[in-house]
Amino acid sequence: MLTFGGHKGSALSAMIELMAGPLIGDMTSAESMAFDEEVGAAPCHGELILAFDPKVFLGADAAQHVSRAEKMFESIIGQGARLPSQRRYEARERSKVNGVRIPNALYDDLQALLPR
Repeated sequence: MLTFGGHKGSALSAMIELMAGPLIGDMTSAESMAFDEEVGAAPCHGELILAFDPKVFLGADAAQHVSRAEKMFESIIGQGARLPSQRRYEARERSKVNGVRIPNALYDDLQALLPR
């Protein structure tokens, strides 16, 4: 588990490791790697999804604070960095415009699955 940001990053990484592993009955990163027997496959794990509604936390001040967050995102992009998922959303838009190319063999396999 690689950390970032010194002791604060280490604490954040440990918190996420606990929430996404033992506290939901799943493996830690180390346990998943041991289970993998160093084959290097995708980790064996479930998923933990946290969803927060800013309106619940912030009430009437939500728009003001969300605006501050948007300014931070703009600053990150302005420095030449990208936001998490930014590349995925850009690829999705390109696919909507240009379509998605797949090998002919895969297309034939998919067509064979359609009801006749």
